[in-house]
Amino acid sequence: MSLRSIFSKFDRKPPSVPSTPSTVHTTSDCKRHNHPEFQIRVSNNSAVPVEDISLLLRFFEQRVAQGEKFRSGESLQVGWMFTMLEDAPEGFLRVLEPDMKSVPVKFVDSVDATLMHLRNQQDVVRSLTPSIASDFPSLRQSAVVHVNYKEASRILLTRSAAVDGTDSGWWLSDLDDEAGSQDPARFVKTSLYQLGIDRPDLVKFFAVPAELQVVVNGARIGVLGADGEVLQIPGSYLSELNKLRQQRAASIG
Repeated sequence: MSLRSIFSKFDRKPPSVPSTPSTVHTTSDCKRHNHPEFQIRVSNNSAVPVEDISLLLRFFEQRVAQGEKFRSGESLQVGWMFTMLEDAPEGFLRVLEPDMKSVPVKFVDSVDATLMHLRNQQDVVRSLTPSIASDFPSLRQSAVVHVNYKEASRILLTRSAAVDGTDSGWWLSDLDDEAGSQDPARFVKTSLYQLGIDRPDLVKFFAVPAELQVVVNGARIGVLGADGEVLQIPGSYLSELNKLRQQRAASIG
């Protein structure tokens, strides 16, 4: 299946609604500009901060206030996520996201993954010092991965400048296959969406900008630059994640 065919069309049946209790949030300012209000559904209320929900709603309101018009059937990138708009009852525009399970993509009535991925990807980059800007790819873009990428536990993620608009710049190597690291036959191209499905633990790193590397080596996660390891801010998301991973490794050992 080609990368293009994954996103060439989507299921036109009514979108799936999560079975867990959910909350529907709406914008309120778009009607001032003769534009439909937006509707988003959040199911995992404990994992999605209220401020992130508010930021997304304000994002839509600000875009509309600036004169942008949105219609059902249009796509919109939020962070790395590819979302779709669909007409909803009472004149709302509903925001749908990929279920992060299905190929070809299946859209669901939710923004949980969109907001959680956005938060995690930003927090990883904000953990680094000196500060750098996040560089969000699109999950429709491609990545090059080692053939053992699904099972590899010691991983090197390298991001280079993208060759074109279809390329994310990401390259995933298996550190336990040192001999095969120089063998092109040991690598294949896939979409970031497919990589995110197969390795959801790596999605949080996808907004790290080009010319940096992420090393996942057992309980240790490091980010490397041209001058060596990039420092992590004490108490930051990535620093605390490392601490938690090391505590778990120690308890198992």
